[in-house]
Amino acid sequence: MSVQDNATSGEGDKASGSATGNDTGNATTTTDTNTNTNTTGRPMIREEYKLPPVPTGMSKSQWKKQWKRQVFEMRKEEFAEVRREKRRRLKENRRKKIQEYLDRGEEVPAELKREPRVKKDQKASGITIVLDCAFDDLMNDKEIVSTSNQITRAYSANRRSDHYADVKVTSFGKRLKERFDGALADTNYPAWTHFEFQDNEDILHQEDKSKLVYLTADTDEQLETLEPGMTYIVGGIVDKNRHKLLCYNKAKELGIATRRLPISEYIKIEGRKVLTTTHVIQIMLKYFDSRDWKQAFEAILPARKLDASKDQLDTESQQESESESDSQ
Repeated sequence: MSVQDNATSGEGDKASGSATGNDTGNATTTTDTNTNTNTTGRPMIREEYKLPPVPTGMSKSQWKKQWKRQVFEMRKEEFAEVRREKRRRLKENRRKKIQEYLDRGEEVPAELKREPRVKKDQKASGITIVLDCAFDDLMNDKEIVSTSNQITRAYSANRRSDHYADVKVTSFGKRLKERFDGALADTNYPAWTHFEFQDNEDILHQEDKSKLVYLTADTDEQLETLEPGMTYIVGGIVDKNRHKLLCYNKAKELGIATRRLPISEYIKIEGRKVLTTTHVIQIMLKYFDSRDWKQAFEAILPARKLDASKDQLDTESQQESESESDSQ
């Protein structure tokens, strides 16, 4: 399934903190000469990090991208320290809010509670999920970063859900692997449980494809249920929908059945019905809690994507019909 991710900012953007104000309440930006940061928490751009002249034979756009990567490598530890400080502040603020509720004898809101990093009583869903990452050449660098971030979030979801799946990341190589071996090396991804990284896609070429289903929003065939023993394939690509029918056509070429999640049958969603890789996996795992698609969609999809549930629409339609009947 082709995926979208609007939050695809680069590593440097993650270093930003919150602005602080002066005595009059207006936001100010001042420099700390010792740390080379301003009061917004973002490291200042020192003279040595400004864009040098464009090398011969290279366009300005190419040079800016290359220089940005070089600067990030040079300032990696600096950005990491800003992120650590931001996390410390958020953690302290959360503790203070929790303590305030406890002091008042009130229940701590759910948004302040944290789920355990690993569910100790997890149950196997019985399904296998394949993240097909054979589309490296079709993405730009920012989209590669976004794809890698979605994979890490998918792993986190698989650890924390009541049910887990055996996940296989296929065609794992090129820039995506470089990203995991470089910026994400501290995730120790080769040791992830129920998550396997493969440099091939042999599982998609097995002779018996009766147990394979490729999920794509481009098919008319609806996925009715998730069945243990089946393998469900999700396209690991962030392309802002540039490549139409990409996953659908690949599945057809390989002789693999295609299905789409039954989104419109259970909820009304704002915008296009193309979800991120993370959301697809979370929904599939959540489905096993109650085997109810509607509950899974509403529990996982952010409120901004939901418009009105099918129940609300059906109720409104029924009320209109009753009103018309009464007036006759």
